[in-house]
Amino acid sequence: MKTNSLLMVLPACLFFLNLLTSPQAHGGRVDLVVDHGVEKDAEAQARAAVNGVFDFFQKTYGIGLQRDIRIKFSCDKLNYKKAIQDWYGASEGQASQVAHNTAGLQRRGDLIVNLGDINNDYKQLFVLCHEMVHFYQGQESQDKHGAIGWMVEGSADALAAHILETVGVKNASGYKKWWIENLKKARGLPSLEDLHTHRGLMSACYTYGGRVTYTTSALAVMTLVEWRGYPALFAYFQALKNSSPDDAFYRAFGAKATDFEKQFRPF
Repeated sequence: MKTNSLLMVLPACLFFLNLLTSPQAHGGRVDLVVDHGVEKDAEAQARAAVNGVFDFFQKTYGIGLQRDIRIKFSCDKLNYKKAIQDWYGASEGQASQVAHNTAGLQRRGDLIVNLGDINNDYKQLFVLCHEMVHFYQGQESQDKHGAIGWMVEGSADALAAHILETVGVKNASGYKKWWIENLKKARGLPSLEDLHTHRGLMSACYTYGGRVTYTTSALAVMTLVEWRGYPALFAYFQALKNSSPDDAFYRAFGAKATDFEKQFRPF
């Protein structure tokens, strides 16, 4: 993988972000495993992104790393598939299917990203940030974050865009415009009611396409952010520890999830 100017700007942005952030002792351990085939520049940029996400959550939300995280950077699809088998206990068939359809995964503190097969440098950063947001969702909710499917995936996309905007890589408002333009070209759109459960969200990915499904979810989350701001997203995930998903949603956003799902339109 070749490193271009987009990725080269990230370490400089993170350097200035770190200057503004007081040193914070992590409450969790970070183990990072890198395949031998990962190019050095790609590894350096991915490491910078990981550290930048830790700093972002500490500085922006006051949320530190409180549980162990294990991160694997794979160099190609074959090694990505093997990591899915070894780390998640998946069968070869399951791992092959997941490796074919994804570039990154996170499950209970184990995060795997296939750096070698992501040709677009911005996508590499976006996938890594997206999966790390999933880690924080699990940490803050004590792994009770999966009840409303579109909230899980939509907030991971919306926060990934926000993180990259914060460090100067890409403007999140421009990303929202790009999302809307792409949805307008889609042949059909799922409703949030279709995406309420994880099973419904996965089914919509087959029916409408993964990008349309995830983008619809992300725009819904951005609407919530416009109401209550980004901290409300984590108020929701934190509330899940002791509340039902509907109660947590109401506490964070001041509306019933079912009412919001019925009324939401992406554009």
